[in-house]
Amino acid sequence: MQKENRLEYIEELQTKSAPRIKKAAAKIGRQQLQGYGEYLLDALKSIINNPKSWQAQSEIIRALGITNCVEESEYLKGLLLFNFNSTILYRDLGFSICLLEDIPNNKLDFLKCTLSSGNELLISGACSALLYKKFIPSEQDIEKILESISSINTNEGNIITPRCYIAALAYLWPPHQTKKFLEACLQSKWSGLVEIAQSSINGKQTKYVLI
Repeated sequence: MQKENRLEYIEELQTKSAPRIKKAAAKIGRQQLQGYGEYLLDALKSIINNPKSWQAQSEIIRALGITNCVEESEYLKGLLLFNFNSTILYRDLGFSICLLEDIPNNKLDFLKCTLSSGNELLISGACSALLYKKFIPSEQDIEKILESISSINTNEGNIITPRCYIAALAYLWPPHQTKKFLEACLQSKWSGLVEIAQSSINGKQTKYVLI
């Protein structure tokens, strides 16, 4: 049965139909299915220049990260140079590149580069990868992350800012490092972040699903 499903997903990815590609990539990511890297990449290349296919592009990019397609990370990094109309794709790229390059190596080189990029969606994506993997960085890296994202609150509530993701993860991080950051989050105009921060202060995982 698994083999039949796998063949079915390959056929969907090769259709050149963005809606069908989107559906297949979403299933691959959700089920964390292995062995689809080259097919996902070929599908992405076939639609990457079509702005109307941004939803399918998003699902493929995320699936590449979730299913650990490390060999495709260089192509994803190249996409950072694109001027996407659908800027949400930068968040997806940040998410997957961080999953593929930083977390497996226990080094946050890519994330730390994004922190100085000025691209808040890219930063959000990388931070969301940390939350996705429940990653605990070194205390030095935690300090740098908190210092860099604490003031990023543009349209908070309408969008998920980097500090929302980190606040949701902070229950696993050393309290002596996160206390000041979480107390600042309690002052957010978005009640959701207030609740997230309070959960982490209490040492509990938030009920909010951010990813």
